[in-house]
Amino acid sequence: MVDIKWEAAVATLQKASPSDLEAACHIVAESICQDGTISADKFSSIWSIEEWWQVREVLTDIFKTFVGQSVSKEQISEQLGSLKDEYKKVINDAVAIHNPSLRQKLVQNTAALSKTILSDFDWKLKLALSSDKLATLQEPLLQLDFNMRDANGERKEVFIELNKTELSKLITSLEGCSKAVQQLTTS
Repeated sequence: MVDIKWEAAVATLQKASPSDLEAACHIVAESICQDGTISADKFSSIWSIEEWWQVREVLTDIFKTFVGQSVSKEQISEQLGSLKDEYKKVINDAVAIHNPSLRQKLVQNTAALSKTILSDFDWKLKLALSSDKLATLQEPLLQLDFNMRDANGERKEVFIELNKTELSKLITSLEGCSKAVQQLTTS
């Protein structure tokens, strides 16, 4: 299926020579990977500032879509619609060249949506023999130690102590989370 936004940009993309489009593709891909800004000056003889914004936006969308969805070369050519074959080849080559770094950046951006992630955990089973209120308690307790890392790389440790009923609730909610993730990954 051809994206309407991409199809609308065909004439603008084809104003450049294939070698100029190749340079634009590499600059846009590198700016995505490095979170950099791109100056329109290099392409001012080819595109107006509005056209450059359109080219940059379309190329960014193309790279993110094709790399994020692991689209094959044939599918890329098909989805680029009425774009001339030499331009399709340029975009295909740029996607292939920058695929690993673009994929890594997309994964980093996705992971950064969550402010804190679990980096490691440990557990211990303890037996509480008594407390200040009961002389003989003998209740098994599970101690969970979570090592968390936030988006800035700072580490934090969280300790949780659970009895049998609290552990059952935790397991039930984690099973629900696991099912939800499985449904998202299979659909």
